[in-house]
Amino acid sequence: MKHSFFIVALLCSLSLPARGEIPDLLEHVFAPVIVGTPPSDAFIGLSLMTDGEVRHYNYGSHPKPERPVYLSSRDGGLNWKSVTLPYELPYADIQSPVSGEFVRLFCTGSGVYALRTEGGLEGGRSIVKIDDTLGIMNKPPLFIRGGKRVISGAHRTDRSGAFVYYSDDDGRTWKVSSKVNAPLHEKGGFHEGVRWNHGAVEPTVTELNDGRLWMIMRTSQDKHYQSFSEDGGETWSKAEPSPFYGTITMPTLFRMGDGRLLFFWCNTTPLPELPTATGVWDDVFTNRDAVHVAISEDDGKTWFGFRELLLNTERNSANFGDTRPGQDKSVHQVQAVEVAPGKILVSVGQHPLCRKLVLFDAAWLYEPRRSCDFDEGLDNWSAFRYYKGITGHCCYNRQEMPLLAAHPDREGAKVLHIGYTPNDSLVQDNDGAVWNFPAAPDGSVNVSLKIPEGSKGAQLILNDRWFNPTDTVARYECMYRLDLNRETLRIRDDKWHTVTVEWEKNAPATLLVDGRRRGKLPVVAETEHGVSYLHFLGGREPDTKGVFIEHVDGGKR
Repeated sequence: MKHSFFIVALLCSLSLPARGEIPDLLEHVFAPVIVGTPPSDAFIGLSLMTDGEVRHYNYGSHPKPERPVYLSSRDGGLNWKSVTLPYELPYADIQSPVSGEFVRLFCTGSGVYALRTEGGLEGGRSIVKIDDTLGIMNKPPLFIRGGKRVISGAHRTDRSGAFVYYSDDDGRTWKVSSKVNAPLHEKGGFHEGVRWNHGAVEPTVTELNDGRLWMIMRTSQDKHYQSFSEDGGETWSKAEPSPFYGTITMPTLFRMGDGRLLFFWCNTTPLPELPTATGVWDDVFTNRDAVHVAISEDDGKTWFGFRELLLNTERNSANFGDTRPGQDKSVHQVQAVEVAPGKILVSVGQHPLCRKLVLFDAAWLYEPRRSCDFDEGLDNWSAFRYYKGITGHCCYNRQEMPLLAAHPDREGAKVLHIGYTPNDSLVQDNDGAVWNFPAAPDGSVNVSLKIPEGSKGAQLILNDRWFNPTDTVARYECMYRLDLNRETLRIRDDKWHTVTVEWEKNAPATLLVDGRRRGKLPVVAETEHGVSYLHFLGGREPDTKGVFIEHVDGGKR
């Protein structure tokens, strides 16, 4: 199955609502739109009923809710109402394709339990203890082998590795698979301390077309790890790095009705570890503010998209760590359902201020390019810095960088301005801004910029994942980097110029200024899926002149 860009262009040409507005009809959903707030943390609780109703239960929240409730939508997630439940009614989760009963696994202080309805949602329920060892965050069940076996990804509080529970009698009795684990993070290089070493946890699993199971796990490494099973989940291969970047964040695989695979993950790299990080508990989370999605048509061999599904709406908050400080404030957890062919409803994130219900059309992932002229300000950019001092639960308070400036030549327009003003209250005080475009193994970016006389310049970095806006490590782990100064670009005036970088996968890129070749950019680090990020990084030499940027675009050529 191949999707032509003509079809995508046709979809884009329709009269669609602006991004951020909730459309009246599901058929008008294309780019991601926020349609609500989940009643609890994401990854469990989102259920699709046989009659098309979507429910989101609140059993994933903390602290424990006063009453069981769920949100209900009868129009694919566009509109929601709250429904209160009696305590004795069973919660729904995933419905067996064989019996029609609902099954879910959950953890308590005494072990792990399996709940199964008896007679549907309005009937009774049976609850059996399946593990005396304490567990945490059991994943929603997955029915495989045509429904003959049900599995649930799991890990234990001792963090001894990832595994699955599996059942061959429709969820009545369960067994435990073998476990796999990831190597420990070690300090060195940019890291003066050790990341929280929690092993391989929070596994997501899908059944491949050849009958194997594919497990992807959260780890403390730069990448998620993966493992495969050829016996329906009973035993697993040794864990190895997956093709996806992700550190101490949850991955989620989702199979669409037409067979395509979606992968939801953060695709982010945290700041280097401080000397105070001992590996026992994380000192601070600095890479949980963006969640991405990619799509595969060949069972995970190749992927398209690598697009930001959601940026944390609290990412610039000056009191980020002070608001309900005992809870994570992230967008790194995901659960998805397909509410209509190609229309995906996603529950994302943690904390009432950060978690969102998002709708999008899978066709959006095939868009070849993206552009920005700052009419929407920095809504689609990551441009924040961290104040010194860990506060709340593993987090810093943030400063929204004052990078949006009045256009020097067009009244009423805005531009991005990268300069430098020292600020000792910040973890890193250089300017930085990060922007995502559709992943392109062979692609280009165009930047319209102005470099005033006396400017100290900036750096343009092209990468395949999100780095913190001020993180200078991005210079060394990117695909390409370019000094934006008059000498390198051979600019001798205060006019606007177009800087273009064209690349082919893992080959030196071509630099052009106003269409004229200015040489080649060497490959700094190779990429597996292609470039998908434009990162402007300022220096640390006082600079009031800076670099002005009025327009950017990037993607496939």
